[in-house]
Amino acid sequence: MFETVAPAPPALNPAAAAAGLEALFPAGVVAAELHGAAPAGLLTESEARAVSHCAPKRIGDFTAGRLCARRALAAFGVQDFSLLPAHDRQPRWPQGYVGSITHTEGYSAAVVGRGAQYLSLGVDAEAIASVHAELWPRILGEAERRQLTQLQAPEARLRAAAIIFAAKEAFYKCQFPLTSEWLEFEDLHIGSDDFGREQGQFSVRPCRPLKLQQAGAPLQGRFRVHAPYVSCGVALPA
Repeated sequence: MFETVAPAPPALNPAAAAAGLEALFPAGVVAAELHGAAPAGLLTESEARAVSHCAPKRIGDFTAGRLCARRALAAFGVQDFSLLPAHDRQPRWPQGYVGSITHTEGYSAAVVGRGAQYLSLGVDAEAIASVHAELWPRILGEAERRQLTQLQAPEARLRAAAIIFAAKEAFYKCQFPLTSEWLEFEDLHIGSDDFGREQGQFSVRPCRPLKLQQAGAPLQGRFRVHAPYVSCGVALPA
């Protein structure tokens, strides 16, 4: 819903335009990011009520994501919009727009595009160190783990694992608003010839039939390394 009065002037919003993140998406997508914790008191009244029952960390993450989304929406002229969660916690974007939000320790971001141009968007950022080797058997398939062995340096393997993890999350966020389908890590294979680079492309191949069926070549996404994080983006054109 639109509210006639915002809780704080837009100038107080610490989220900023994110050209590096925006570059992961085709033209027409706007990105915003926030480093560090979000200040309190910048949610709309409706947004604050929606998370009033949550733990402080959840409220902080919610606030940071909403401030990023607010900054991105403002680029389209959308002001004073309460980005409320649906029953499944998905953001209810303004009519005519699609978007995605991500937050990890110390970093939050959002991307927004017009619904006439994109069916859905997915973004995910992860702290590289958090995707440690003990997690790999659970989040990476055998073929993905083989890709990691082709990288000589341990830090390169750690970074590639984080990219694969973030790519799966970005794809999941992109497809879920369209299908409401829950996915497991083993349902997707992420491949790339660019894992040794600071930025590049990846492909998403389903390992089983999915509700979201893409004809032709595998869906492509892009990643970037902005240490200590990696970010991945996926877009489905309309």
